[in-house]
Amino acid sequence: MADMPQFKNIRRESTVVELAPWNSIHNTIKKPMVSGLGPTDIHESALGMGFAHITEPDVLGSPTHVHPFDQWIYLIGAEDFSEFDADIEFTLGEEIIKINYPCYIFVPKGTKHCPLDIKRVGKPFIFIDASITQEASVRPEKLKSVARPEYQALNND
Repeated sequence: MADMPQFKNIRRESTVVELAPWNSIHNTIKKPMVSGLGPTDIHESALGMGFAHITEPDVLGSPTHVHPFDQWIYLIGAEDFSEFDADIEFTLGEEIIKINYPCYIFVPKGTKHCPLDIKRVGKPFIFIDASITQEASVRPEKLKSVARPEYQALNND
């Protein structure tokens, strides 16, 4: 992920990390994002999560790919979690799932998935990407002993 912006969270206590805002690589994501980076922030932690405020249509996670860890994607209303007003298509395996409700999507390791095609945004919503593994760190240069595995992009023909 060479395009990933560099940022550094601040460890305040042994188990408390201040989240540093950063700008998305996607031009449509205007508000700063935050990410908790598991073992990069706290060595013993294996949970990585990223949060984005979505206000316009976009295509995220393209091309279709697989990776060697489980992933959870949450789509929830930004002001009221239960209020979700957007139309999304998400590729999971061989299926395109149409989503217009708050949800989370479990992507088992090795499952081809994406893009997350945000067709319409009536009300802003929150996108959360979560993985539980050291290999899911977006800053491998800080983890000398654990390298981020490359996503395996799949032919979309």
